[in-house]
Amino acid sequence: MGSPTVGVVGLGNIGGRVADVLLAEFDVVVFDIDDDAVAPLVDAGAAGCDSGAEVGRRADVVLCSLPSDDALVAATLDDDGVVAGLEAGDVLVDTSTVSPGASARVREATAATGADFLDAPVSGGARNAETGDLVVLVGGDESVLDRVRPVVNAISRTVHYVGPAGAGATMKVVNNYLFALNQVALAEGLTMARAAGIDDETFAETVAESSGGSYALNRNMERFVLPDAYDSEFTLDLMAKDARLGETFAAKNDVPLLLGGASGLYEAASALGYGDLDSSAVLKLYEALTDEE
Repeated sequence: MGSPTVGVVGLGNIGGRVADVLLAEFDVVVFDIDDDAVAPLVDAGAAGCDSGAEVGRRADVVLCSLPSDDALVAATLDDDGVVAGLEAGDVLVDTSTVSPGASARVREATAATGADFLDAPVSGGARNAETGDLVVLVGGDESVLDRVRPVVNAISRTVHYVGPAGAGATMKVVNNYLFALNQVALAEGLTMARAAGIDDETFAETVAESSGGSYALNRNMERFVLPDAYDSEFTLDLMAKDARLGETFAAKNDVPLLLGGASGLYEAASALGYGDLDSSAVLKLYEALTDEE
């Protein structure tokens, strides 16, 4: 594949930034159901499309970045969805965090057109998407990945080939379930420290250099907890969705979740009005329960 035309469908926190990064190296065509998300990318040099199917027709490689199973299925499998525009030789790369089942539906429909499919969800959040520093977890035919590596490399700092079709989607579900648990563990530990009169900065500095340190602590304390500012990068409601994906996968595969389901804690925090805040705001649930807010 020479220099391909790249399509991006879904221009939210991740997809919009990915499209902007790709413009530096490729001709880019874009679609989103929100015209306001399309306009700035068109101003930056992308070509706007009227449907996912048009993106499929015009692009050689299409990246999808959608927030849920339903959104992915609609954007790809509806009559005017991406798959309707694909042909043999095209590659659909799904970067969304969705269930392995939804990924499989799109993969099967893509294969019926003669095009290829990779489940390639990304990790790293909006900041890393903006700078092309995402981590990509790829499942599918490795030879297909090799064909689109220039595109995938352009948006990432690391590409992990984790196995055959479905492995990328599954790995991302597992990763995000672990992150959901880690954030809850951090909130519980911080609440315990506060109960003992230990201030938040001392807690953060001490645990960061001890065995209880974690990515969740390094991410959440300085950026969100210490300033008590939870401007959303990855919303609490999205974290609840991802935790549910993990729990559903575990149930289908007879995996015991002895720590209990994390999704209920995020849903409880959302019910208190924190759903649009960053996912680290699960701490607000603990503050409400201990009257610390």
